[in-house]
Amino acid sequence: MKEQIFYQFLVVMMLLSSSQIQGERCDDIGIEFLRGCPDIIDKELPTPPRPSQDCCTLIRIIGMKCVCEVINKRIEAVIDMQKLVNVAAACGHPLAPGSHCGSYLVPGGMVRHHHG
Repeated sequence: MKEQIFYQFLVVMMLLSSSQIQGERCDDIGIEFLRGCPDIIDKELPTPPRPSQDCCTLIRIIGMKCVCEVINKRIEAVIDMQKLVNVAAACGHPLAPGSHCGSYLVPGGMVRHHHG
């Protein structure tokens, strides 16, 4: 079990260091997110009650914009996009309603914004 934690720590350190590099390619680190949070977004696995701290950390470091850029048809076939939207919101980084994540339209685009 310790190795797993150490591995995740390494991944986070890698991401932290790579996010300092300008022009870092989003696809590589976006894939790290998908690897880091499999149980939460996998269609086949039961969803845990809430995303792990690691998963939220990855979202914070990588950013959902990048995660969504990475998602293609092949990835959409194995992950549950609605779960992904829920995870982003649960981690405090909700996706904008009406925006696209991969080819998935984030629901809730009909919400009217009050102009204050």
